[in-house]
Parts: sequence; C-alpha cells; structure tokens
Amino acid sequence: MASRPGVSIREMVTADIPAGLRLCRASHWNQTERDWEHFLTAAPGNALVAVEQGAVVGTVAALPYGSFTWISMVLVDPSARGRGIGTTLLNRGLALVPHGSTARLDATPAGEVIYRKLDFVPEYGLTRLFLDSQPSDVTRGSGARLLESSDWPALLEMDLRAFGASRASLLERLAAESPGYAWVAEDHGRLHGYLMGRHGHLRDQIGPLVADSAATARVLLDAVLVSRTRHEIFIDVPEHQHEFRERLAQLGFAMERPFLRMYRGRLTTAGTPSLVHAITGPEFG
Repeated sequence: MASRPGVSIREMVTADIPAGLRLCRASHWNQTERDWEHFLTAAPGNALVAVEQGAVVGTVAALPYGSFTWISMVLVDPSARGRGIGTTLLNRGLALVPHGSTARLDATPAGEVIYRKLDFVPEYGLTRLFLDSQPSDVTRGSGARLLESSDWPALLEMDLRAFGASRASLLERLAAESPGYAWVAEDHGRLHGYLMGRHGHLRDQIGPLVADSAATARVLLDAVLVSRTRHEIFIDVPEHQHEFRERLAQLGFAMERPFLRMYRGRLTTAGTPSLVHAITGPEFG
C-alpha cells in the first residue's frame, strides 16, 4: 500500500527511538528505550516509522516467532490521527509477515474494529490490571525461588508449549535486565512454572507468568509481590484464568483496560493457553 500524501514510510533506526518514546508517552503507553531496542535488534528491518515534514508521526513493528509474526507498536501521533496513517502503517507491518505465516496481536477495543475489517478473528480476551500498593495479606511461601542458569532448558521447553514458539532471546533479555522479577516454581527437579517481569515507564510489568495451575501461579506472584522494589505494577491476564483472577482481585488489583488476542491466517501453533496466567505484554505476546 502506498503511503499517505506527504507521509513516507521507512525503516526505524536507533536515532528514532526518542521519537518512538514520545509517541508512547502521548498514548500513555508503558514502553521504555530498551523495549524499542529489542525490536530493532531482534528483527532488523521489521520496525517502521511514518515521517511527515521530517518528524516521526507513527510506528509499527513485527516480531517473527517461527510460524507466526507478532504485530506491535501501531502508534500514531495524536495530531496526525484520522488521516489513515495508522492503517497504512498496519498494512506495511502486515506485509512483513512471511507468506504462509500467521499474524497475531493483542488489540485494544479501538484497534479491534480495524483488525476485524482486515480479517483478524478473536483468540481470547485479556485484561490489564494494576496495583499501586503493597497488599497486607501476601507472604512469600515455599516453592518459589529466583531463576538459576540450570533452569533454562526446562523453562524454555515449558515456554515453547505455552506460547507456541521459541522466544528465548526475549526471555533471556528479561532475566538479564530484571533478575529480581525472574522466579521459578520447582519441586524435586520438576519445573511447575516461571515468572518474569521488566521495568516500565508508568509501572513495572509482571509477565510472562506460565504455570501448570493457579496455585503455582499464586506462589510465583506472591514471591514477586513480597520482593519487588517498586509498588506500581501492571499485569495482563487472560480472561479464562478465573481462579487466578480471583486471587488478583483479593490482592487489590484493579482493571485498567481490556485487550483481545487476535490472529489472521491459519493458527497451527497457538501454544497452550491454559498454562498462560499472564502474558509478557501486548507488544511482545
């Protein structure tokens, strides 16, 4: 699709990161400089910007995950909205999805309307929850400990089952940059779940949280809540995790907004949603 009159689309480069952050702040999104750097290094050439009169007015990114590609960071400057720039960027991002691959994304309610017109269909609902205080009734119990190097083979195997594709480079980055958020639930050499997180602009983000039961997810969450250094956090939770969501409500988590996980094409490797208690975030899946 051709760009809008007066608007050009080009590859995003490191020098564009401040502009990308400016768009995030204008939309009250949580991403940091390191998040943008991940898009540029993990999938070179798969992040694009829209430029008008020398200024970046929009972005889109596409992260390849084997049989599917994650569409992310569809952002448009508020002053440039309503002129089709976002739709143009989205279509250029979709053009980066290899032939035969599936496009997946997490849509806001406003974005869902656009994605349905482009033949995206629902996968499952998500809710962004937030907490800005320390719950009084949470304690660190047994069964959870900080991630160790020997945990990686089992962790990556479990994540592959949960997510449907390898995202080793992303998980390794999260663990290296935010080791205080990297926890596992393990018993007699068997991994039952893991949790990671990262620092954000507005709040820190908990996720992914992959566990074989709501009880395991609770143990991991409690460990992080007790040990974290920043009270303000986000967590994005699938709607089908009813028992875990009840625990979050008891702890005082409140809803910020819903998302809808969607896909276009044939989804052959959807993973195992029952294992997913919190996603990494809508930008990473």
